[in-house]
Amino acid sequence: MKWYNNICQFLFKIKQDTSSYRRQETQKEADQTPIVSEIQNYIICNGEHVPIDWDDVKTFDNSDGLKLPKNCYKTAKNERVSSMLVAHWDVCLSSKSCFKILKKRKLSVHFLIDNDGTIYQIMDCNDIGYHAGNSKVNARSIGVEISNAYYPKYQEIYRSKGFGPRPLWKGVEVHGKELEPFLGFYPWQEEAFKALAKSLNKAYQIELVSPMSDGEPIKTVDPLVKKGEFNGVVNHYHITTRKIDCAGFDLDEVLEEIT
Repeated sequence: MKWYNNICQFLFKIKQDTSSYRRQETQKEADQTPIVSEIQNYIICNGEHVPIDWDDVKTFDNSDGLKLPKNCYKTAKNERVSSMLVAHWDVCLSSKSCFKILKKRKLSVHFLIDNDGTIYQIMDCNDIGYHAGNSKVNARSIGVEISNAYYPKYQEIYRSKGFGPRPLWKGVEVHGKELEPFLGFYPWQEEAFKALAKSLNKAYQIELVSPMSDGEPIKTVDPLVKKGEFNGVVNHYHITTRKIDCAGFDLDEVLEEIT
């Protein structure tokens, strides 16, 4: 029986060695496997993931995301202080069309909001975009283009693509003039914008306020915005009289609804 006991001990030792080897290899693989964050939705600010309460966000590091080349923006040397979110409409039929134009013209914003509410982040929030036509504002702001072709003649295209008709905004004033009726934003685009503003408020303490005077929204250039000294959410028309976007997008009401 001695020989039997010796064989059993030998086989047990082999089993222990094999088990130990497998445990070591398992642990090695575990150590090398990145842990998937519980936060599924995020934007990128200075290389860090910042949570956003929105279901469809595609950042530039996603396989199906969009990424601007470096010749379209200025890389910040240090961590940037951003105090404004600037809203634009792209006068394009889709965010991907807008992206192509930005690349061609070597311009940039940080985010695009598409017709279906998808948020595309196409550059890091820490880098400086070329979107405001004002270097002081660019240096301290984050830009977002909300997809909207603007002119009512494009309404049928939106229907044919399955998005449904856009709201038609009428009686809208900007810079002291009333605009002809034009296409507005889909409700889900506005909801995506709210989620983005809320996320940037947490990341950069961009205040959830818009330019006001005596309790009324300012619908033309605001001096503090133009000088890059405002802290809050603005439309492009708050920066220059050359722009009318996003007239009709009542930021004071939009921001009040953010919880």
